Amino acid sequence: MLDYIDFLGLDEDLKVKTLNTADKNKNKIVSLAEKYAKGDNKCLVNQNDLTRLAVVIEALKFTKEQYDALGIDEKIFFDTASDIAIWCENNKNRGLKNYNWLRNHIRCELFRIGRLQFQLYKCNNPTLKYSRLPFDYGENLIYVHIPQGEKLLLDDCIKSLIDAKAFFEKYFPSYSFNYFFCESWLLFGGNKNFMRADSNIIKFSQLFDVAYSLDIDAQAIERIFGKRHLIKSKYPENTTLQSSAKKYIMTGGKLGIGVGTINKNKITDCSGNN
Repeated sequence: MLDYIDFLGLDEDLKVKTLNTADKNKNKIVSLAEKYAKGDNKCLVNQNDLTRLAVVIEALKFTKEQYDALGIDEKIFFDTASDIAIWCENNKNRGLKNYNWLRNHIRCELFRIGRLQFQLYKCNNPTLKYSRLPFDYGENLIYVHIPQGEKLLLDDCIKSLIDAKAFFEKYFPSYSFNYFFCESWLLFGGNKNFMRADSNIIKFSQLFDVAYSLDIDAQAIERIFGKRHLIKSKYPENTTLQSSAKKYIMTGGKLGIGVGTINKNKITDCSGNN
């Protein structure tokens, strides 16, 4: 039971609590894991965070079976599963809240390949401004996500994109797509107003053809400051990014998200100089 818990990098105290929870509720955890692996997220709605964590880890055995059937390297399996520990840390190592997001990992729809994560994504978002984008509603895309916890080095991101293109061509040859797609605060056009031109974030954003930006600041606030403060002067200044972002918004600047794409046929040309 919970065969892969030793490889996830969980906090040791949380690991012990999760194993105890699994031992006390073995049949329940196994049953919920099977439902969750099949896409039933609702089965975890009324469970506590430790039970949710135990279920997600137990469900990894179903994920590993799919990896093995596809012939995907075990390193990608463990790199992808490492996201579980990140979301536990975000929950102060009390267990797992964001089981809805991790459904993508469990069902082999999202993979961490090097620095970045890549998701098989049939675009069904009605809020996108398709007139500004090179694809239409309903098209297949590869959604690019940026996991937290490591520096966003340009060379690492380029290698990740190149490797991801080869990965999907090899393991999902029937999945036809033309674009890598990203919605993120990292692509927001206004970032240049408070970040250095040679910052890792600005370099990363230049890999994409950014179609437009929106003044929706929730993601940026969370990623930069941890949480929103009603009084702007209360935002912390523990990092250079926090200091520059705080000064920017204190003087009326807006944070937001950018929406961008990379044509897969140009992926080897990504240099940050487009």
